[in-house]
Amino acid sequence: MNNLPLLPRLHLLMALILLVSHVEAQHEKLQTIDRENGDWALGQPYVVLISIDGFRYDYAEKFGAKNLCKLANDGVTAEKMYSAFPTKTFPNHYTIVTGMYPANHGLVSNEFYSRSMDAWYRIRDRSAVQNPAWYGGVPLWVLAEQQQMLSASFFWVGSEAPIEGIKPTYNYSYDGSISNKYRFDQVVDWLELPARKRPHMILAYFSLVDDAGHRYGPDHEKTGEAVLELDSLIGDFMRALEGLELDVNVVVVSDHGMASISRGIVLPEVVDLQDSRVSYSFPPMIYQKDPSKVDDMYERLLKVENLQVFRKNALPDYMRFENEDRVGDLVLLTSPPTVILSKPGQVYGGTHGFDPFTSPEMGAYFSAFGPQVKRAVKVPAFENVHVYPFIARMLGLEVSTSIDGKPEVLEFLLK
Repeated sequence: MNNLPLLPRLHLLMALILLVSHVEAQHEKLQTIDRENGDWALGQPYVVLISIDGFRYDYAEKFGAKNLCKLANDGVTAEKMYSAFPTKTFPNHYTIVTGMYPANHGLVSNEFYSRSMDAWYRIRDRSAVQNPAWYGGVPLWVLAEQQQMLSASFFWVGSEAPIEGIKPTYNYSYDGSISNKYRFDQVVDWLELPARKRPHMILAYFSLVDDAGHRYGPDHEKTGEAVLELDSLIGDFMRALEGLELDVNVVVVSDHGMASISRGIVLPEVVDLQDSRVSYSFPPMIYQKDPSKVDDMYERLLKVENLQVFRKNALPDYMRFENEDRVGDLVLLTSPPTVILSKPGQVYGGTHGFDPFTSPEMGAYFSAFGPQVKRAVKVPAFENVHVYPFIARMLGLEVSTSIDGKPEVLEFLLK
């Protein structure tokens, strides 16, 4: 007989109803397309690509992330991974899954203007995010689906758009309220599906470390707490994988690092922007049709202390940042701890977007573990464009389009 008083029982019942409703709501966000793996795909291994947004290359050791350290020690890891320029979330997530630099795949920033489309791409604009016209290249999930191998995505950049008419078989539209534990549990659920329905290429995204890094900075204990929270979930996930009789390879990456910031340059206070279009997503870009106005702003900005200004076709070659349609007429750069602001405001915490080759804090993370991966290997720093051919080879996928990534950079890590 239940001895709980009526009121506590009612409270418990309501809590259970709310929990079930929340879980059902999360399931409703999953979009599924009725497809099956081809016969050849059934014999291929599985890859889970995990992105920890803003996880700097040194965070695992810095904060004692024991599960990530174990994964790296048992598999392969890099001293650091160079992000593509600019070191922002959308360009680099899409670079990782296309093997192309941002100027080549089209996502040149988190916010930018297209002259040919006369439109803005902004990461919070759902219509833009879901419009395939913004995305070039062949993402890993498209590559897999084209070769009759099922894929699944939990929040990866680009997966909400039907690129080349294709979305992942299983796909979630972005909703930051869905818990990190639920995301890992969903990956395990996908791997427990019948073989014909089981995705071989799975992608999952987690933002909590980046959120903490922005708010508190890369050295703050709160950022360390976020690292350890995610590390604990990865530990639970790896233990869950041990119960599956499958060849599952796990690749953990980040899109960029994080640097402390403490001072800002207010752009409208140092130059007359006139009728220019301006993207303030770091690094800021100025779009101006009138060449004489571009010249005037360029000359004025050259005199601003702690700021570099480049014409769109004059950035350093190593940045690989030439795109006539989407890169601004002027591109503005600073180095940590200085950022560029649209209006006066307090500058604190951390950010990214800086030159990945001159600002070491922008270094990203890479490790891989699984039956197709060698053990106990640490490699020198490499660029993130090379992750794409590494995963494609692991899955047995043929890459027939032109990419910037080179298979030979990481293929020696495969057994």
